[in-house]
Amino acid sequence: MELKQIQTFITIVEWGSFSEAANQLYLSQPTVSLHIKQLENELGIELISRTTKSHELTSQGQEFYKYAQSLLKMSRNIETTFSQRNNHEITIGASSIAASYLLPLALSEFAKDNEEMRVSLHQSDTIDIINDIALGSLNIGIVGSQSMNSNLTFEKLFSDKLVIVTPYNEEYLKYKESGYSIKKILDKPFITREEGSGTLKESALILRELDIDPLKLNKVFEVNDNETIKQFIKLGVGISILSELAVQPDVKHKEVLTFDIEGVNSTRNFYLVYRKNTHLPESVKNFINYIRNFQLTVEALRSNQETN
Repeated sequence: MELKQIQTFITIVEWGSFSEAANQLYLSQPTVSLHIKQLENELGIELISRTTKSHELTSQGQEFYKYAQSLLKMSRNIETTFSQRNNHEITIGASSIAASYLLPLALSEFAKDNEEMRVSLHQSDTIDIINDIALGSLNIGIVGSQSMNSNLTFEKLFSDKLVIVTPYNEEYLKYKESGYSIKKILDKPFITREEGSGTLKESALILRELDIDPLKLNKVFEVNDNETIKQFIKLGVGISILSELAVQPDVKHKEVLTFDIEGVNSTRNFYLVYRKNTHLPESVKNFINYIRNFQLTVEALRSNQETN
């Protein structure tokens, strides 16, 4: 019996369906079904009676739900108790923009006054980070979108905006001079972020507002790294939609061009995320207070990029 199976079972009960549990846990529905099947096989009982149209807890499932809640609570209490004994460690998850452009400066400043701290920084997709926070394998995260998980707290840290990024050449310079059509630019070969990326999710929402189907873009590459995408753009392979913060140095050095996505609000927010109703170690509380104040210096971060 594994905690992830118990967490899946509890989430199904609390959210009322396999599909909603999959959404909350950022898992596929087949994975959710597999967790329950494995749990039932190990226990030798049926927890959830399933038909093609509905499902409901069995009497044994109702009894097991009480035990499952106690097991999960005990697991989190154990984790909290023993993490307090090593109160100088922080595990932080961050999506690519935060990990590459915000946290290096923030953590270097934090380290000056907290030399005893050991920080483990894990970069991944927004969805993966949120899931790891929910499961307790990371203390806190900084991500580019929110989820509906009621067990998590999301606090806005700073805002950026998405822009269309193109090669710096005569074709796109003419667009700059004579005006441009978003739809015409987006007909060009397109380099997209990978599934699970916050940038991909937010850009898809923006495109749909413009009545552009993101699935019908002329996609030539799917890449999981902003720097690699920028290199492809500089080589003239295609265009992309990226955070403005990520391309400011390249714009300054005339290596790429950016175009505002007119007609919609392309601003995106970045959030601090951590679990609710969990006793956080003092080290984590201190970093949360620090990063809340650091958001006031994000404009300084942009200025710092522009001078480099």
